[in-house]
Order: sequence, then structure tokens, then C-alpha cells
Amino acid sequence: MKKYGLVLSGGGTKGAFEIGVWQALREMKIHTPCVIGTSVGALNAAVIAQNDFDKALDFWSNLTINQVLNLNTHMTNKYVEQWSKTSFDFFRLSFLNDLFHGGFDITPLRENLQNLISEDTIRKSSIRLGLVTVRLNTLSPIKLMIEDIPEGQLLDYLLASAAFPVFQKQEIDGTTYLDGGFYDNVPINFMAENGYNDIISVEFPALGVKQKIRNKDINLKVINNSEYLGMTLEFDQKTILNNITMGHLDCLKTFKAAKGKFYYFDMSRQRKLYDRLDRFIGTPLQDEISREKVAHLLSIPADSDKPSILAAINAIIRSTNYPEDEPLLMTLLEIAGKSLGVKRLEYYTMDQYLPALLNALNALTKANLSLIKKESTIKDAFKDCPIDYKPTTILDFITFYVLFVGARQDMPLFRLNALIKKFTPEFVLSILLLIYIHQMIKTPT
Repeated sequence: MKKYGLVLSGGGTKGAFEIGVWQALREMKIHTPCVIGTSVGALNAAVIAQNDFDKALDFWSNLTINQVLNLNTHMTNKYVEQWSKTSFDFFRLSFLNDLFHGGFDITPLRENLQNLISEDTIRKSSIRLGLVTVRLNTLSPIKLMIEDIPEGQLLDYLLASAAFPVFQKQEIDGTTYLDGGFYDNVPINFMAENGYNDIISVEFPALGVKQKIRNKDINLKVINNSEYLGMTLEFDQKTILNNITMGHLDCLKTFKAAKGKFYYFDMSRQRKLYDRLDRFIGTPLQDEISREKVAHLLSIPADSDKPSILAAINAIIRSTNYPEDEPLLMTLLEIAGKSLGVKRLEYYTMDQYLPALLNALNALTKANLSLIKKESTIKDAFKDCPIDYKPTTILDFITFYVLFVGARQDMPLFRLNALIKKFTPEFVLSILLLIYIHQMIKTPT
């Protein structure tokens, strides 16, 4: 079994993403006998070396600002009073002066880490821990493995690695340290120095330096966040939980355990509905109205055969930013999911995703039907507009879908075309897929 070195970046509360990555690595049984981190990455590296996932997950899931910073009453009252009695400029200067000459008190973080981390357990662990910090007086990097850290001082050095400039100074034996991100926020080189050529690096946008990789022969797997993680010190619980989930899913996708460009699909389980739809998509439909609607959407004759229909679908897909090497049906499902606003951060089997798609369609239709049926809405939808007028919101999509599938067969073609001209390629493909899903449901197996 391949053994990876795991590198964890700094980034404040964005570090919740790394706990999700760890969750995925555990599920995939990917062995990481060495973990090195900078700043919050060092804190997470310590809990990974300790190998107590449930404790780490509980810590992050319930993290609040008061568990990290001591926002004492005196300080709070001082700034509330200044805010009300002085100009903003004076308030700002006073705040910054106190901040950079003292910094935020992180006593709560130290106390919580004392409860979270067991130095004795980490020293006995089969997973080696490493961290990076910076000596303030010389601005020189300090790179330490667990065996280099004096007994009883692990917590001190972890906090030295995470000595964010707005925090109180971190001193060890008279030496002041800075956040390790000032030297290397992504310590890949340090991992390579410890003999690892196969390296997993968890990286996200954050303040700090990223050193150029010196060893070009390493096998590097980089796990990036797929969407915004929030600010460096953002203690919103919903954001933190979201970031844990994102880390889990983005790691699964990096290792190809989850498929998809935008969503996350488990193709190994529960795919009977998917396989049936995969065989059905592109088939000339028996229902005459639906067959003609497909022809209008694709600008092909109504009597087109399956190869012609699939060729027309693929031609439209090529006009989107979806990869051509993805299975056609998976691409259609992803595009339709975005059109309908289906929840993204979820690990779906295909037979879970199809009902989620239809549930979203039904909920949107029910919520917006009265608006869609308004005379003004219908009039606007079927009138001629500039050729580049292509609305893209979820409300636009559900409006166009309901009006298109509900259009009478005897509607003048120029009216129907006026509606179709407003469709983006993604809307065309989404409506097409939904027509096929509904026709498949009506077709006996």
C-alpha cells in the first residue's frame, strides 16, 4: 500500500476544510504516516497524529470565537464607548494600536488545545508530526519534527506555528515566534526532506508564503477547495460545517472516489435508475408532443434517430464549459442540477440524485406557479427579444421549463421559437433531460 506524507496549510478557521480531508482519507483507507503543517495546519496535524477523529470533529463543529479569543469585558466596553463618543478614525487608530502592541489574548485557545491534544499520545503515535514556525528576531524558519521538540513544549510550539500577527506574542524560553506562514504556508519541501516522494498537499487561498517546490520528482496530489471558504477568522458555525463537508468531498473527488465536475457522485452503488436512463436518453420518444418538443430544442427533424439526437446533444454540450470526457448523462444531470439549484455539497448515489432533481423541480414549480401563470410573465416569455438576451437565474429556468413543456401543440412556431431563443445551452440541456426523465417514468420497464 502506498504511503503518503500529508501537508496541511495555514488559513485560520479555513482549517476546518482539512478535517473533512482527513475524514475522506480515513474512509478511503489512505495511509499517511507523516503529517506536517503550518499555523492551523500544524494544529490539525497534531490531532491527526493523535488519531482521534471524533474528538477533532467535535472541536471544529462546535468552535466559537470565545473558544479562541478572550474578548474581555474591559476591552469590549472600551471600544463600545469609543465608538459612541469619538470619530471612526480615532477609534480605528486606538484599536490598531492596542492590537499590534498587545494582540488578542488566545488563552481560551490554549486551554481548549490542552483538552484536545495529548502530547504523550502524539509522541507514542505511529504518525510522525512536523510543524513550521519563524523566529521573530532573525526572521529565520524553524522546522521541527516531534522528536526535535523538547518534552512538555509541544503545545507551545504548536501555538508558535499558529502565531497569527493579531494574536499576543508567542514566546518560548525568551524567544518570540511568528506564524509559520511567514516562511512557508504549505511545507511540501519539509515533507520531501523527511523522505516522502508521495505527498498529499491540502491548499486553499490564505495569507502567507508558498515556497517553490525544490524536488521536481515528487508525486504530488493537491487538494483544493472548490468554493469560497470564508474569511481567515470566521467563526460562523454553518460556514465551518460547510467547509468540513467540502474538504471531505473535494478529497474524494481528487482521488476519483467521487465523480462529477460540479457535484459529487458515487458511481459504485445504487445506479439502476441511472443505467436505465442512460439507455433511454436520445431514444426517439413515442409521445408525439414530447418528440416534437425535443426536436424544437435541438433544432433537428422530429423523425431523427437516436444517433442524430445524441449527436445534437453532444454539439450543445461542447458549447458549455463541461468536459467532453465525462459521460453524457452525468453531464446532463449536473447541468440540470445547477439549473434547479440542487444542493451541491452532498455525496450522491445516482439513484439518490435523480429523486433530488425531481424534488427540486416540483418544489420550484409549486413555489412559483402563481407567478409563472401571470399574464405579464407569459407575455414576456413568448415575445421577441434581442438574440443575446438569455436570463440565467433559477427562477428564469423554472419559468421557461413550465411554459415550454406546457405549450400547446398548435402554438405558432414563431412564438415557441421566441421562447427557445431565450434559453442558454444549459437550459436547453436541462429541459431536454427532464422531458426524457418524465417519459422514462411513463415507459414500462
